[in-house]
Amino acid sequence: MGIGGVGMTALALLLKDRGFTVSGSDIKESRNTKMLKEKSFPVYIGHRRENIQDAQLLCYSSAVKEDNIEILEAIKRGIEVVKRAELLSWISWNDKNIVISGSHGKTTTSALTAFVLTSLGYNPNVFVGGVALDFGKSAWSGKDLFVMEADESDGSFLCYNSWISVVTNIDYEHLDYYKNFDNLLDSFHEFIINAKSLAIGCGDDSNVVSLMRKVPSCLYGLRKHNDVRGKNIRLFRDLTVFDFYFKDRKFSEIELSLVGEHNVLNALAALAICGHLGVDIDKIIPLLKKFKGTYRRFQLKANIGGVIFVDDYAHHPKEIEVTLKAAKQFFKRRLVVVFQPHRYSRIKLLYKKFAQCFYSCDYLVVTDIYAAGEPYQDNISGVFLANEIRNSFKNTVYIPKEELSKKVPLLLQEGDAVIGLGAGDINIVMESIVREFLLKEKYNIKV
Repeated sequence: MGIGGVGMTALALLLKDRGFTVSGSDIKESRNTKMLKEKSFPVYIGHRRENIQDAQLLCYSSAVKEDNIEILEAIKRGIEVVKRAELLSWISWNDKNIVISGSHGKTTTSALTAFVLTSLGYNPNVFVGGVALDFGKSAWSGKDLFVMEADESDGSFLCYNSWISVVTNIDYEHLDYYKNFDNLLDSFHEFIINAKSLAIGCGDDSNVVSLMRKVPSCLYGLRKHNDVRGKNIRLFRDLTVFDFYFKDRKFSEIELSLVGEHNVLNALAALAICGHLGVDIDKIIPLLKKFKGTYRRFQLKANIGGVIFVDDYAHHPKEIEVTLKAAKQFFKRRLVVVFQPHRYSRIKLLYKKFAQCFYSCDYLVVTDIYAAGEPYQDNISGVFLANEIRNSFKNTVYIPKEELSKKVPLLLQEGDAVIGLGAGDINIVMESIVREFLLKEKYNIKV
């Protein structure tokens, strides 16, 4: 249930790879449900009792409420009901699990690790919270290892039998579930100490370092105390170039296909993982500039009349800050951002931080909040957030979602870079903005 969600789609693909018969339902059609139908998955739009049919197990996403009609029907019939993390934990329990979690960067780190290992002849099971562009999918079955992205949003990352636990960072996120930051730290501490072999974490994050002190660990980052350390980061054409140190060896002029310091950290995490596995670092280095990245992570969508359109999933203040900093350095042109806030609870908790994270852009459009199933609360809205941001960043406007495709093209100038940011459906809205701009400019799309 909720099969169109990125994690549920990945689980469905993985289960089918392993020989299970999988069907699913969701409340609306999406890119993922259409893709699954094309791969012959029975997918039902809308939740109904009859969707259960002769299922032996019902698995549901965290977005599905426990009083849902399909869950109630399954319980009535005596069919076992489990959450996504429980089922993934069951099928991965006996594997050597490399479990990658953290507030930001875990999807890219997981996909890059899977790409490197697969390219070097390993045959890992893979579960990623986004489409790995090198493979065109988010999950598949293997046999050597299990590279797994673990969602910390609801505590479910503690279900897994970790061989290696990786923490990319710990930020003020998902406090609607954890209630306070100490509870979040406690969960990450449990995740770290559960690792059977090694804990790997970003040594530039003081919260991560404090939790790693009492366990066998490997730290990566840009500061001197890290075991795997990056240095001298710069942009060269469309690559990020850096040096790094690993086990007293220096590797110079490493070329990475991804943009920005935050992606250097993701690459260092993947290098730390592979180094612990005994992979020859010299064989990994040429692969870093071949990695295509993941869907909706700084993904170039179109170049129309000298205006570049980019789609990115960033929706937390820290993610936005590092993404826009990298974009400004990369494009070196006027940067126009169209931001769709995600969840009322996140905006209510972090609106002051959102007001300070857009300094790298030149013009900001804020639209309506993508609720992600949450009820409207406490006068929190796109208008509210735009007003808060405008106090510190004057070039901020609010435009209702239904008016974006008509109004945003009128704001653009030749040479602009336009970035759609958000974890909701802003990518779909950006496609309509591109179409309208194309009609306005009468140019052909270059991708």
